[in-house]
Amino acid sequence: MFFELSPDLIFSLLLAVTAGWFAGRLSRKDPPQRPSLPVNEQYFAGLNHLLNEQQDKALDVLRRIAESDADTVETQLALGHLYRRRGEVDRAIRIHDDVVKREDVSEDLRDQARAALADDYMRAGLLDRAEAYYQQLTESVGHRNFALRNLLNIYEQQGDWQQAIATYQQLSVHSSPENPTALAHYYCELADDALVDGNLVQAREWLHQARDVQRNFPRSALLRADIALTENDAHLAACLSRRVLELHPHLLHMALPRYVQALRMLGQSFETADEDLRLHITDTAQRARLAYAAIIMGVIDDPFLISCIPDFMERDANLGELVTSLAGNARHAAPTQLQTIAAALSRIFKRTQKFRCVDCGVTTGTHFWQCPGCRSWDTLVTVARLELSPTRN
Repeated sequence: MFFELSPDLIFSLLLAVTAGWFAGRLSRKDPPQRPSLPVNEQYFAGLNHLLNEQQDKALDVLRRIAESDADTVETQLALGHLYRRRGEVDRAIRIHDDVVKREDVSEDLRDQARAALADDYMRAGLLDRAEAYYQQLTESVGHRNFALRNLLNIYEQQGDWQQAIATYQQLSVHSSPENPTALAHYYCELADDALVDGNLVQAREWLHQARDVQRNFPRSALLRADIALTENDAHLAACLSRRVLELHPHLLHMALPRYVQALRMLGQSFETADEDLRLHITDTAQRARLAYAAIIMGVIDDPFLISCIPDFMERDANLGELVTSLAGNARHAAPTQLQTIAAALSRIFKRTQKFRCVDCGVTTGTHFWQCPGCRSWDTLVTVARLELSPTRN
């Protein structure tokens, strides 16, 4: 199996092997019988293999060094790391577990082995075992932040949001968490679960805590709008969803349906109820985004939203040509024509709607608050794309 080693990783591995070999030589009074090649010659042979990307031969050299210097822990750790990189996780686990159980190693090296063993189990998908070792490492000053960040990753994957909250708060005491909005998302996840269970009181409590840690948080506002709609508090729902429309345009596809529903409950429309917001949306790009959100969410019966549809069509050359060939210039089309076209596009977009992560580029047909690829929060945006390829059965 082929894998690529970065220059930094190669240097780190070779440094570990070299340091381990010399440490072993200095600390040993009666060295064992030497192998067929002197260890220093084996080391340079391994270096040559790594630099020439001959990983199998390099591994063989590392194995011989580890066997001849069994008390050289750094070499064993480097060997286990290489096995994990190759996907041979079972071998890596055996090596790192052996180091953890040894009585003649320093506590720092034992912690390094625990960290490596936890990473092995993560790679193998054995999250419960990885969690146990990361929990042990939270007591080690040198490994605490590393362990807490990995525990957050585990709890996010498991959907254990209360454990994630406790771990995030513990990490905040010692370091700055990588994503400052993650804690508010954890509370929103709990509120989402409470809403599914019909427990509005508990949902409100979780959302209150989310608001305490992150002001003007759009996900919290949208969930509060859902509660308001459930309780027929249309004024509050309209206020909350309108604020998301203003401050977070990338969430138009989520805020617009709630806002339109609230206006309908009030007997109003976008056209008549919100002149200030309509005056704020004057740029053609803004109008195009608004029209796209209205189309994909099927809220295309509001006069103002219908008037934004030509802006969206003109921003896509192929779509503009298609509409022009069928209905003429979209700017001159009657509202009923635009509504018919938008209804047809809505059916297409619902089948082909895409969201893309701005960090890692992963594409999905469903919106997630946390990217399923890189696990970042708040990085998925809508991709306005018309796909007319035939569907496969």
